[in-house]
Amino acid sequence: MTTKRRIIGIFVGVVLVLAAVLLWRRHVYEDQVLMMRTDPDVILSTPGLRDAALNRGRQVFAENCASCHGADAKGSRSKAIPDMTDDDYLYGQNKPSEIEQIVLHGIRAGDTKGWNLADMPGFAKAIPYTREKLPPLTPGQVDDLIAFLRAANGNDGYDEARVIRGRTMFTTTAGCWDCHGGDAAGDPAIGAPNLVDGKWLKGNGSEADIRHTLERGLAGVSPAFFHRLSAYDARVVSVYVASLHPPAKPAS
Repeated sequence: MTTKRRIIGIFVGVVLVLAAVLLWRRHVYEDQVLMMRTDPDVILSTPGLRDAALNRGRQVFAENCASCHGADAKGSRSKAIPDMTDDDYLYGQNKPSEIEQIVLHGIRAGDTKGWNLADMPGFAKAIPYTREKLPPLTPGQVDDLIAFLRAANGNDGYDEARVIRGRTMFTTTAGCWDCHGGDAAGDPAIGAPNLVDGKWLKGNGSEADIRHTLERGLAGVSPAFFHRLSAYDARVVSVYVASLHPPAKPAS
């Protein structure tokens, strides 16, 4: 009897454990379904979903994104990797839905659904830009563009004639205005940085850093995780990244 009771006790214990596991898995599944059925842009304002998204999203970020953007998500200006914690949005306006699109399909990652609308030309090359015919620039012309950009960011001491020449090139022959706008304030719809806000995607705004970008160009890549992450993990890591930024300022 003792042996039979022991076997029965073990059997009952196993059944209870399996039942608990199944209930837990059902609960997790239901939570995931709710997450995927909810507009990603309202998850941060939905308490229960917010906590679940941030908890799992933090893990997904550490496992898949921190190797480039850093554990603190502050990126690397030496490598032109965006800071995910500031209010300088390179693509979009920090909506989880926008970030999710990038997570899934990347930037210049070879995915037809990804962002790939513009590159930064390299004006020291014989063919600066393969998407559109642009003339290469001489070192003196590059210096004039640098003078304009540095002056526009509050740096004094540049000859006014150089600044004017640089501004003229920016808004005409160099084609910079086409992506960055005539006011050089950028365009988050195509990933063109604001060039007059004192914040820099690459470097710190020094003459050497600006010259390097103007001469060599820039076309960073963000991987497409469509085949690597589940739809749920892509959703929660996007919500997590959005939570790192300060709230977007309303359009004026």
